[in-house]
Amino acid sequence: MMPSDLRFAAGCVLAVVVPAGILHFGDTDERLAAGLTAAPFGWARVLVAHLVTALPLGLLVAGWLRSVPAVNGSTGALWAGIGVGAAALGTQVCPAFGDAISGGEFGAVPLLVLRAAIAFVMALPWCIVATGTSDSNARLLMNPGVLFGLATGVAVLPCGLFAEAVVAARTEQAGDLIQRERIVRADAVLTGLIELGSDRPVGKKLPAAIRKDLATTIPRLKRSGDQPLPANAKPSDRLNRALLMIQIDRLDEAATLLEPLAANDTVALLLATVHRDQERWAESDELYSRVLEKFSPRAEMSPPAREACFTAIEGRAFNARSDRRPADAERALKYGLEVLPDRAAHFHFQLGQHYHDGGRPGLALEHLREAARLDPARFGGPTAKLIRQIETSTPACMSWHAI
Repeated sequence: MMPSDLRFAAGCVLAVVVPAGILHFGDTDERLAAGLTAAPFGWARVLVAHLVTALPLGLLVAGWLRSVPAVNGSTGALWAGIGVGAAALGTQVCPAFGDAISGGEFGAVPLLVLRAAIAFVMALPWCIVATGTSDSNARLLMNPGVLFGLATGVAVLPCGLFAEAVVAARTEQAGDLIQRERIVRADAVLTGLIELGSDRPVGKKLPAAIRKDLATTIPRLKRSGDQPLPANAKPSDRLNRALLMIQIDRLDEAATLLEPLAANDTVALLLATVHRDQERWAESDELYSRVLEKFSPRAEMSPPAREACFTAIEGRAFNARSDRRPADAERALKYGLEVLPDRAAHFHFQLGQHYHDGGRPGLALEHLREAARLDPARFGGPTAKLIRQIETSTPACMSWHAI
């Protein structure tokens, strides 16, 4: 038998790793490709968070179960097998939960409790592996009612707050995808939002209502995408087919159709965006740079040139952030201030967020306040929220900055 502290640590780790791995990789290829995990958890980080916060309750109940002679006399290998079996059964049961809640009829609280209950069941066998003898666990149960309440709260409340943060971020992502007509990717994000019980509208509709509309639109578009394109198709037909492929998330085919047309600046921007979504950062940057080189000298006088530059600068900043090149992102945003002074409030706000994310609160405050000064109607609220976060999370830095 392994030492008790090693057994405890191993059991706690396995209580998270084994169920998370089996549930996640046992999900359908379609959901995995869309970035989702087993229903009703939506995304893998939510699944892991629930399993981690289920540990205190699992260990508490496991300690009580160890006081039962039949359980206390059983081997850890038996409970490890039960743990693997429970997770394997979960891969069969979880899709049914996903189907049951797909209409969006359930609120955030019932679904939070459901996820917490599933995580507890998955973690419990491994918590029994982790616990020692009944004598050692008796000391932990001096006030079982209070401990049970606290452990239940830990299993539910932190994940509720975390789910709200995930919902806020993913709602913004869903809105961006729908605006760019990336409807297949948007459908996946909407699925996750529904599984977390989101009641935040995406645009003007709730996630379930939008997903209901997409349920008829997506199959129709996929059927159109499967129709062969004539070899002598006109450039406009090829462009329209590429736009269709982008909608249904067949980006490789879209890029193949767009590359021969990329001499057109509008197509070049579209292809740069496709390469961005393919994470082909260098190729995307090259196209954005080409557009900037052509249009930045006329940005001051030409509205179309300004729009092209704005799209290209935003694209370069996005690429740099995603590719973990913060200095390049900073340069892109500062270039936006230089080339597009009429969009200064936007770029100041973006720089404020950039410096905040990079742990440079002083610079973040300067740019956020300037964004709010230039366009209080649009950026007053968002900057005030970020400034509060900065001032409450880094009081020492704020005190220094105020001197």
